[in-house]
Amino acid sequence: MAADNRPSVPDPKGVGGDPRELNDDVAEPPGKIWFRDLDEAVIEADRCVQCASCVAACPSDSIGIDEEERRPTLVRMCTGCSRCWDFCPRSGLRYERVLGLLEDERALETPETYAASATGEAAAVGQDGGVVTALLAELIERDELDGAVVARESKDEPLRGVPFLATSREELLAAAGSSYNQTMGLGELDDLLAASELDPETAELALVGTPCMIQGATALDRYDHAPADPISLTVALLCTRSFEYDRLRSSLEGYDLDPNEIERLDISEGVLSAFDADGESVLEADVDAFDAAGLRGCDECADFVGAAADLSVGNVGTDPGTTTAIVRTENGRRAWKRASDALETTAIDRPETLERLADWNRRRAKALMPREFDPDGDVGIPYERHREAYDGTDREPEPLNPARVHQYEEWC
Repeated sequence: MAADNRPSVPDPKGVGGDPRELNDDVAEPPGKIWFRDLDEAVIEADRCVQCASCVAACPSDSIGIDEEERRPTLVRMCTGCSRCWDFCPRSGLRYERVLGLLEDERALETPETYAASATGEAAAVGQDGGVVTALLAELIERDELDGAVVARESKDEPLRGVPFLATSREELLAAAGSSYNQTMGLGELDDLLAASELDPETAELALVGTPCMIQGATALDRYDHAPADPISLTVALLCTRSFEYDRLRSSLEGYDLDPNEIERLDISEGVLSAFDADGESVLEADVDAFDAAGLRGCDECADFVGAAADLSVGNVGTDPGTTTAIVRTENGRRAWKRASDALETTAIDRPETLERLADWNRRRAKALMPREFDPDGDVGIPYERHREAYDGTDREPEPLNPARVHQYEEWC
């Protein structure tokens, strides 16, 4: 994350020139934004979607991840460079504009949609036909990728997904399945690489994650190449909401279920299902009953289909045991073709169910978002403009938790 890789972006602060140059001044210039500003506007306001874009964007490694609360936190002196604000899709990054720019520049003229399933053992252990597991394993074995950042279940906390850098078919199979909490893998990319045997300078990785995580990774790749350099393929998981882990456990306990005895969860057609170790269903409930466990910031996302990714995958609109896969870019098409021996695929039109859900998700986000939803607006949203939109609403910034004030007084 070297300073000489700082991006040239369309003046998100509204102060003139490249905002990254603000950090080079001795005196604090007008418009300087600290992590505390992001914390109060997004994290304390319960709008954080745990995509970890702010962690990945910080050039001084001042932002880390609170392992207990699984949220971004300040771990050393903040320099006020404003990058955390610029790349957060709930504050300074107008994510809908990023999606539009990508559609103009690198997307296929017409996305290709498939119903797919794995041909080998990934079909038995993976979610919805094991397509993502099989595709990544094939690409790694063909030396198209060195590894893939995926989720795997925590050894200590059942049902909690944690980030994992898989570098072999065996590791991918062991990590197969879906997690319904955010792993913050984008923010732990450096640590994952450091713990592996891969060379961080040359590694070619896939990143699998929710649309907001892919938005952050794609914006970093577009405007600041260094943090996203290892990522050569992005795979978005169709998503309307992620859950906060502890609240999800509490919700399951409300159904007299012991989360420790649940082997896996699945969400399909608006129903959340839980299965035990024998594969028997122990719960089928309307997913809306788990609203309180969801991350509130997810309500402001209109990108259910993961439009910033090379590939988007999910189980909407195709038969059980299969995946709906959308190939969006030339990069995604190359990966899809090179992994074709591991997949059974049928080209289909975009399913009506997928279109309806995407339209509902877009309308909900636009209705709940205090700021204007503007795909043609500037990529950057100035801090002052954000405050104008959010102050006085039920999503306005919240004062910093008193327990954290001393930390900020020491480091800011």
